Amino acid sequence: MTTLHSANTVIKCTDLGKCYQIYDSPKARLKQALWRGKKQYYKEFWALKNINFTVKRGESLGIIGRNGSGKSTLLQLICGTLTPTVGTVHAQGRIAALLELGSGFNPEFSGLENVYLNASMLGLSNEEIYAKLDDILGFADIGEFIHQPVKTYSSGMSVRLAFAVIANVNADILVIDEALAVGDAVFTQRCMRFIRKVEEEKCLLFVSHDANAVKSLCSHALWLLKGSKQSYGKCKTVTLDYLRYCTATSYGEETELIAVGEETSTAKVQDDQSLYCEDSFQADNCYDYCTETISLDNLPNANGWKTGQADLIEVSIRSIDAKNNDDNILKGGEQVEVVIRAKANKAIKSPALGFILKNRLGQDLFGENTLITRKNDTVISAMAGDELKAVFKLVFPMLPSGEYTLTASIADGDSNSNTQHHWLEDAVLLTVLTSKVRHGLVGAFINDVKLTIKAGP
Repeated sequence: MTTLHSANTVIKCTDLGKCYQIYDSPKARLKQALWRGKKQYYKEFWALKNINFTVKRGESLGIIGRNGSGKSTLLQLICGTLTPTVGTVHAQGRIAALLELGSGFNPEFSGLENVYLNASMLGLSNEEIYAKLDDILGFADIGEFIHQPVKTYSSGMSVRLAFAVIANVNADILVIDEALAVGDAVFTQRCMRFIRKVEEEKCLLFVSHDANAVKSLCSHALWLLKGSKQSYGKCKTVTLDYLRYCTATSYGEETELIAVGEETSTAKVQDDQSLYCEDSFQADNCYDYCTETISLDNLPNANGWKTGQADLIEVSIRSIDAKNNDDNILKGGEQVEVVIRAKANKAIKSPALGFILKNRLGQDLFGENTLITRKNDTVISAMAGDELKAVFKLVFPMLPSGEYTLTASIADGDSNSNTQHHWLEDAVLLTVLTSKVRHGLVGAFINDVKLTIKAGP
């Protein structure tokens, strides 16, 4: 692995491949050694083949794929712990990797000894490690267990210590292979804050089976399938392709999914549409977050898939508040209707319609489906040509400024087993303007806020 001379390119893989020799028996391995390559007694297994991509400084790449697709092999090649069979991999700068649970640790050593061992393997001198020791121990937060052998640690404690080391070595490339799945909520949030800081200036490689986690953290994505590059590009497009593939695989050969739509750009808001509002309490004594949400029908351009057994023909969200003069503009806190209409092209035994509201990172904020209307196992079937309509009435939350999408679907089955006959990721585009919601993914409907000061003695 050599070093790049480009200032912007951090990682570059060219025709990268890794092949393993699989022998049927020890005898075959011995024969191969004796014949010195004149005759082949093994089968070739290509864990990776023809992998090409480039990651620049400030970019983050999510690597997704099912078990055995070659994700971990690719990371090991980038980190230099494996040697490629063909092709080249170039990296610029120091690499800090969390490849698997306990990697880089000696189980017989104490946590403190492993800190020095792991940090020195990442290129730090003893003086640099000593200077950063308090930060490392504070990040790990495992208390007196730092002096105990690592073999006595739980999986969560091992990850805490390993991540604390790589978070403090000032690496140019951060590589994470799903290790955060074993951490508790508080530690995971701490790691996420660090990861987002890394993304601003350096390079992140993140491996996960969770497409939503990849969309949340990464700007680009690489989908590996049986060692080959299946898709590479913008995160939203690649994760949608992966989700469609996983869904089709779970349905089996009897159901074929057809891709719907192409990637669309979310509606942009012009500067002259911005609003100004001073803090005030409304007459109904509810705090005004100055939120204005504009909804835009995007059904003809939406991305997704379908089986052909049913089609979504309408997806909309509108205000039903009598005080609202424009039902396409939502303020937050008012009653709204989400309407989904679909047409059955073939008979559907157990139809269900539903929606999910997502933010620009693809994170699910809230949603519902018509399965909650079923009582005592009663199911209403739909015949070919029937039109189905679902109406969801709810109080619309206050949302931070930004862009959102409404995903809609029609399915056949129940919550445990179902087939999504038509799934559209961005059937409705929503843009929130000038919101004063400052904390969290959604704002609460605040009815009253009081501050009381009691005079001291």
